[in-house]
Amino acid sequence: MLEAFISPELELIFYIILLISIFSFFSLAPWVPTKSSDLSRIHKILWLKPWEKFLEIWCWTAKVSLYLAKHNPEAHVTGIELSPLLFIFSKLRVYFSGLKNINIIYWNALKQDFSTFDVFYIFGLPETVTKKIAPKLLEQMNDTARFFSYCFIMNNDNFIQTQHKEQKNVYSIYEYTKI
Repeated sequence: MLEAFISPELELIFYIILLISIFSFFSLAPWVPTKSSDLSRIHKILWLKPWEKFLEIWCWTAKVSLYLAKHNPEAHVTGIELSPLLFIFSKLRVYFSGLKNINIIYWNALKQDFSTFDVFYIFGLPETVTKKIAPKLLEQMNDTARFFSYCFIMNNDNFIQTQHKEQKNVYSIYEYTKI
């Protein structure tokens, strides 16, 4: 039935994109979006300064990046996404937002140079954050940079951890700075 609407080449491209997207969903964390009710709390805790460069690792639909870009017009916000479908969706959201201080890039965060960013944010599984992201941060992030993990703790003795938790919120936000 699809053959009447989609050429075999287009169908193959669709399946390749779907396969890449499925793979990317499991590389850092399963897709569970950040709660919308936590966006203002994230904004308050991260407290981006006007000159800071922010990187959301694994930005999914760019929900956090868009919120921070809107509320911090002087900061530069970047989201990085590995899933082609989510990347396209995020790019469209950014385009229609009209915001000029945000960029979404299609790339593997584990290959990204972290040295130019001041603030990092991730919603990723503890094992992935601890084993894959922490060593990269330790090697590349500058001494004054801050790293934030939504919900999940990172186990690494080379960082000072601060837990941000409010009574009414179920999820903690963990802040890390280099020792």
